[in-house]
Amino acid sequence: MSTDTSRRGGRFNRRHPMLVIALLSVGGLVWLARQPRDDISAASFNVAPEVWIPYVPSDDILESTWFCPGVPATGETDVGGAVIVTNTSDQPTSARVTFLSDIAAARTKIVDIPAFDRVQVDVDAEQQGTFVATSVEILGGGGLVEQRAFYPTSAGLGQSATPCSINLSSEWYLAEGYTVDLAEQVLLLSNPSADQVVVDVAFHTASGTIEPSVYNGLPVQPYSVRVIDVGVEGGGARGEESVGVSVRAARGALMVGRSMTADDDRRGGTSISMAAPLLADRWWFADGVKSPQASERFSVLNPTDEAVTVLATFFLSDNVEDVAGEAVTSVMEVASHDVAVIDAGALAELPEGDHSAVFSTLDGRSIVVDRALTRVSPSGVKVTSIASGVPERRDGLAPTSWLVAAGPSVEVESGLVVINLDDVDREVSLSTYGSNGLVAVEGSTQMMLPAASRIVVDLKETGVLGRPIAVESTGRLLVERRVPSSDAFSSAWAIAGMPCC
Repeated sequence: MSTDTSRRGGRFNRRHPMLVIALLSVGGLVWLARQPRDDISAASFNVAPEVWIPYVPSDDILESTWFCPGVPATGETDVGGAVIVTNTSDQPTSARVTFLSDIAAARTKIVDIPAFDRVQVDVDAEQQGTFVATSVEILGGGGLVEQRAFYPTSAGLGQSATPCSINLSSEWYLAEGYTVDLAEQVLLLSNPSADQVVVDVAFHTASGTIEPSVYNGLPVQPYSVRVIDVGVEGGGARGEESVGVSVRAARGALMVGRSMTADDDRRGGTSISMAAPLLADRWWFADGVKSPQASERFSVLNPTDEAVTVLATFFLSDNVEDVAGEAVTSVMEVASHDVAVIDAGALAELPEGDHSAVFSTLDGRSIVVDRALTRVSPSGVKVTSIASGVPERRDGLAPTSWLVAAGPSVEVESGLVVINLDDVDREVSLSTYGSNGLVAVEGSTQMMLPAASRIVVDLKETGVLGRPIAVESTGRLLVERRVPSSDAFSSAWAIAGMPCC
C-alpha cells in the first residue's frame, strides 16, 4: 500500500464500482423601483429553506437577488472583472446591479436584458476598489448571474469564473490556502445589507489555530467590502503550505470569497471563488486529472472540536485504459481544527487521465473540501483554479438541470464534465437559449449517461458560443465546466437548477 497526505497518513485500495455507486447514491418579493445611479436602498434578499451552493430559484418568484464575491478594480491594465446577467424568461427584464467597494461608496446601475439573452457588466468600469463585489436584483426572478475575473499572462488574458449565489450566510469556510513565498491569499468579505455585520476570523494551520485579535469582532460596514490578507506579516498566516479559514458572523449575514494569486513551480495566475457556506458529510468533484501537465490537490478542513475520519474516492474516466470503472480510495484522519491534504498526482494507484472524486465521512456534517487544480498550457503558462466541491444537502435533494450564464467565446473540446449521481442509466441533453427559447444542440441530445459515471461534452457548435446553456437530465447530476484562460483552461461549476427528487 502507498500513502500520501501532507500531514495525515492514508491508505489506498481499489474497490469494486458498486462502492462508487453506493457513495454517490447515499444520501425579495417586491421589485425595487428604478433608482438613480448613486441611490442605495435596502436590497430584497432571497429566503431559502437551506443554504447551499449557487442554484437558480423557481420561476414563480417575483425577484431574485444574486451576490458575487468580488473582482479587482484597481485600474491596472488587463486586471478587472465582470458580471454576466442572463435572462432565461420569455419577456425582457431589468436588473439593478449594486457595486460594493472597500474604498468608495456603493453605487448602482440599472441594466436591461432582452428575453432569452444576457448582458455583461464591466465591474471595474463602474466602481473603483481593491476589490469590488456586486449584488444583482433581477425583476421576475427568471435569470442567473456569474462572475468573471481577468488578469494578464505571458500568453494572453487569464480568466477565473465563478457562479454568484442567491444566499448570504453567517458562516463561511475555506479549506484550501497557500501563502508560500510571494503567493497572495485574500478574503473578500462583502456586506450588501443596510446593517453592520460583525465577524470572527480564524486561520487553521499546521501549528494550530490562529485567531488574531484584530479579526475578532471585526465590523463589515453596510454596503461595503472588507479585504483581509491571510498572509500579512504579524496578523495572519504567512509561509503556510496549507491554511484553512473560518469566518463566523456574530451578528448578520454576508458573502465571503477568496482571491489567490501565485506564480511558482506549482501554481500560476489568479483564482477567485466563493467560500463554502456550510459544513457537510459528503463533497463531490466532477472534474479532475492526473497528468505531467497538471497538478491537483484536495484540502479537507475540519473546523469542529472532534477528529473525523474521511474517505476519499477517486473514480476513473472511460478514457483511462484497463481500469475504467474501478476506484482508488484513501482513508484519512483529520484532527480537530486542522486541514489535511491529498496530492492526487502523488497517488501511486491513481492512473494518469481524467477522474472525478467524492469525499465522505460518517462523523456528521463536519468537513469542507476544496480542490486546487493547476493546468499547464503548451506555452508553459500555469492556470490554477480553486473551488469547493458540491456538498450533500440536509434534505438529500439534488438538481436534474444545470445552467451556464454564457458559453465560451471560442470552441472548447470537453467543455462540460457531467456526473450521474444515480445508480441507474440516465439521458442528458444540451440546449442553448435562442430568440424563442431553448434550442437543442445538434449531436448533444439524449446522450446516454451510465449509472454513477461521467461523460464529457464538447462546446464547439456555433450556437453555444457566448450563449446561455442548459444541461438537463432524466436524473440527478453534477456539471462542471472548463473555461478558456490564457492558452489553457480554468475550472468552474455551472449553476445548479432547483434541487429536487
